[in-house]
Formats: sequence, structure tokens, C-alpha cells
Amino acid sequence: MTGKQHPIEKLGVWLCLIFGAVIFSFPFVWMVCSSFKVDRELFPEKLSVFPGTPNALPVSPFVDRHYYKKAASRITKPFLDIFTQAIEEKTSGSSNGFALPSHVNREEIIREISLGLAKKLETMLPPDTWKRGEREIGDLTRKSLNEEVLGGILENVYRRMLIGNVMIRSNTRVEQILGQGIPHSRRFKVLTRDTATLIEEDDRGTPCALVKYDFAKGDLWKIQMTAETSFPVRDLYRIQISFRPDDNWHRLSCFVEKEGALYKSVRPIYPANFEWAVITYQEPGPDDHSNKIRSWINIREIDRGAQYLNDPRKIRITLEMKKSSLIHAWWGKICRNYYITADHIPLWRYISTSFYLVILNVFLSVFSCSLVAYAIARISWPGRNFNFLLMLATMMIPAQVTMIPGFLIWKYLGCYNTLVPLWLGAAFSAPFNVFLLRQFLKGIPRDLEEAARIDGCRFFQIYWHIMLPLVKPVLIVIGIGAFLGAWNNFVGPLIYIADQRLYPLAFGLFAFAVQIANNPSLTMAGSFIMSVPIVLVFFLAQKYFIQGITLTGLKG
Repeated sequence: MTGKQHPIEKLGVWLCLIFGAVIFSFPFVWMVCSSFKVDRELFPEKLSVFPGTPNALPVSPFVDRHYYKKAASRITKPFLDIFTQAIEEKTSGSSNGFALPSHVNREEIIREISLGLAKKLETMLPPDTWKRGEREIGDLTRKSLNEEVLGGILENVYRRMLIGNVMIRSNTRVEQILGQGIPHSRRFKVLTRDTATLIEEDDRGTPCALVKYDFAKGDLWKIQMTAETSFPVRDLYRIQISFRPDDNWHRLSCFVEKEGALYKSVRPIYPANFEWAVITYQEPGPDDHSNKIRSWINIREIDRGAQYLNDPRKIRITLEMKKSSLIHAWWGKICRNYYITADHIPLWRYISTSFYLVILNVFLSVFSCSLVAYAIARISWPGRNFNFLLMLATMMIPAQVTMIPGFLIWKYLGCYNTLVPLWLGAAFSAPFNVFLLRQFLKGIPRDLEEAARIDGCRFFQIYWHIMLPLVKPVLIVIGIGAFLGAWNNFVGPLIYIADQRLYPLAFGLFAFAVQIANNPSLTMAGSFIMSVPIVLVFFLAQKYFIQGITLTGLKG
């Protein structure tokens, strides 16, 4: 006799299920969120699961108020006043003072430098120092202040877009810096004077042009360079633009005019981080289909006509930045590491190879195991039981024992450095899958088989039209197992594959992790790509998987 479940018991069951779901899904959530982070977010002072909100401010240069945000919650106002006063004295207008940038609010940047100084002094001074008087703390602060300390903190909070040299390279490896000898602020012409201006700058000894923009007056800015080349533009191989991003997630695109045609970059750049970098653009070519790290972005022809530059020795480069909403900025941050992953490895080749192996393994495993199980369970032939026991005995042999003999056999057959060893073995059936199917097939009534024979069916027809439909749930279980085994196979490619063009995704991501020195955010992005098909298979096939396990348990 069963009574109705008490509401408290029902609530307890649901709470346990929710708690278990949260616990078991936490690693997956951590992996996904880590794949959205930039490098400086990976090792914060305080553990954080979710990535920080990207900047999408309408103006640049600007002061980053997020970098030392956590330090602001720890520092008290008296200490902040001490640090502010010390920085004011150090950055006074005298010739020996430390110059603060004039393009941002002075009070705002001094406050952020004060927070940065507090964080730095926490690591430099003993803990008991903070218990001393304010005057003594002020003296220690002034002694520790120097241009190196202030400069390092300033670099962390002062954000600006700087454009350096623009270099072009020909197919014959001739290199040229466009506009060399001309001040950087005059190499480009500002096309949108309402939203942007160029100012000559020197960033720690590197001459460059500061792009000062304000999207309150428009949704984009454009700067354009027209220069003469030292080689015919038909021989242009790539364009490299040196720049320092401002960590403002607006969309930067490149347009190129040459030979009467207009080219555009296939995707925009989001100026993440704030260290010097190089953007490389080139037309589609053989490099796109090689195993090289894609450090470039393709430019494709979008228009052609007389209005575009058609001088055989001149090129015109236009940089355009469009304003991003917060949604655009988040989208750029979400996609950034996945673009880098796809650029570093031939991702689609790895994925197609993995799916090729998965399809063959699933089909051959299901077909071979069901055929062998049918022969053992439903057909009488001499030595059937002995062969079945012999097959089960092979399950006791560890895979490590047969690894070297198996490798020697495949190599003798000429299959080394091919995909054959990774799929042909599935045609010889797995003992456990045969055992699983045999137990289920033995429970099917003989009457069905005898009725089929009376109707004129042969053994293979009975197997194909009668038995396979009845064991469909078990076949799905075997297919899922074969899919997971082939998709996650790492040891097989490690042993048999030497050519990078033949790598499946599992082994390709391992090579990628080694290549990027195990960068956590990029590794997590690759791992998420690897996990997506498995998650989809789980949600789409869980009903059949549970049904197959239940039925095999009942029939066994």
C-alpha cells in the first residue's frame, strides 16, 4: 500500500535535485565563462566565475575605473587623501614633476592612481606599517613614489587608442613603412572631424598618433592614408598596422583601395586589452588552407569602379571604427577567444575529420555488433558457446597489453599515418556490446522468427527486418558509446597519426594547448567547442539511452 507523498518530502526531493544539478553543472559553467575572459581576468585577486563587463564608453582617451575597483572597497578615506596629496605633489607643474596626460580629467586619474598606489603599497610595506600615524604613512608614501611606480600604475588605468607604423609587404618579401619620415598624426587624414582628431604622441619612446574620439557627435570615425608603394600594388601580400588598443570594445574595420577595387576586412577587430599589437590584413590565398597560425584577417573585394584608386603604385587604407552598444561589446567579448582558437588551428578540418571518424565508427560498431550478437543468440552452429566465452575472455586483457602489437600490425599493413586504424577496428565488434545485444536477443520470442521463416525470410532478412527494429533502443546505446569513444579518442591519433592535416579535434586541441602554452581562456574555448556535440547528443538521445539500459536490464 502506497500513500500520497507529503508536500515537504516532495519539496525536499526537488531541492536535492536542484542542488545536485547546480553542483554537477558548475564545472561546465566555469568552462564556458572562462572562455569569455581576457587574459588579465584569469587570475584575479578574488575568485570570480563570471567575466567582467566590457567597456563601451563613447569617448577615448578615458580613465578605466574598473581596474582598481576592488582596491577602492579596502582603502579608507584618510589613507586615500594621503595618497592623493602625495601624487598631487609629485605631479605638480614643476619641471621635475611627473606629467599626467592632459586628455582626461585630472582629478579622476589621480584618484585611480591613488587606488593603484594603495594596492602596490600593500605588497611593498609590512602589514604593521598601516597601524602607524598618518604623517608617517605619508612620509613612507612620498619616499616610495618615483616615476617608475607612477608610470606603471598610469599604464594600467589610462586608456587610449594609438596608431603606429603601417607596413606593407610584397610577394617577394619587400617591406615598406608607409609615410616614413612624416609625423604619424599627418600620415592619416581624418575624414570625420566631428568625431575624431589625431594628435602626435610618444609612448615610452615609440612615436605614434593618438586617436581622440567622441561618439556623442556621431556613430563612427574614419581616418585614411594614401601612400606611394615601392613595388606594384598587384604584388601586395599583406598589410600590418601597429596599434595600441584602448580596451574599448568598439568595432574597428579596415578598407583598402587598389587597382580600382575596394576591399574590406571580413570581420571587425574589437580593441581588447591595452598593450601594443599588430593587425595583419591580406587577401585570400593558399595560406588560408595551410596549417599556419592565422595571424591575419582576410580582406575581400566588395566593389569595383572608377571612383576607387587605380594607380599601379599607390594604395589607400581607411580605418573605420563604429560605435558599439553594450550588447555589441558583449558579443565581441564572447566571440573573441573563439576567433583566436579558429585562427590558431585548422578548426573546421579537425571537426570534419572527427565527424568522419564518428560516422564510420558508429555505423560499423552498430552493424558488426548486432550481426555477431544475432549469430550467437539466434543461430545454432558448432562451437558457438566456446567462441562466445573466448570473446568474453578478451575483455580481461588490458588495452595497454595489446597497444604495441596492434601498432605493429597496422604499420605492417601500411596503415600508419592514416585514419584507417581509427575506424576499421570498429568493424570487428566490441565484446561488451555483443554481450549486451545477445542478452536482449535471447529474450525475443521464437515465434516471431518461425513466422518469418514460414513467410520465406532467410537469416539475413530476419536479422534486418525483424531483429534490428526490436533491438533499436540497445543499438542507440551502442551508437552513443561508439560516438563518445570516437569523438574523445586521444590515444589512437597519438599513436597512429603524425601528419597534422589528419588530426581529429581531440588531438588537435591538445596540440593547440601546447602551442599556446596552455592559455586557460583559449583552452576553455577549445574545450567548449569539443563539448558541444556531446551535450547535444545527451539531450537528444537521453530518452533512448535510458530506455535501452532499462530494456537490457529487464531482458538480461
